[in-house]
Amino acid sequence: MYYNTNNESGLDLRESWYSNANQDELVLKLFQIHAPRTFTPDEIEEICNRCNRRWPITSIRRAISTLTKHGNLTKTSELREGKYGKKTHAWKYNIIQSTTQVRNDLNDTDTPGQGSNGF
Repeated sequence: MYYNTNNESGLDLRESWYSNANQDELVLKLFQIHAPRTFTPDEIEEICNRCNRRWPITSIRRAISTLTKHGNLTKTSELREGKYGKKTHAWKYNIIQSTTQVRNDLNDTDTPGQGSNGF
């Protein structure tokens, strides 16, 4: 989810939206690949940096928040020391919710040739 707080428009808005979608996808993929391991936002930032994705920690936290809101991730009670010495929550991939979402997508009634979109 992209929050257009600086009122972008046109191509700038489109580029920001796509960049944001890519961040969400990469963060989700990291959790999926390493399930059931848990990660803090700082740990995700470190992994992203090693993959030459230098995103601000606020963008990573936004991605985690969005994925949590959509049911893909779950915030745990586990606390770890973050890079500034403060305790930070860890998140985990919610395989049950993600599997349910995939099943719901597969059960969609808009089949090609029969859907409301005319295909």
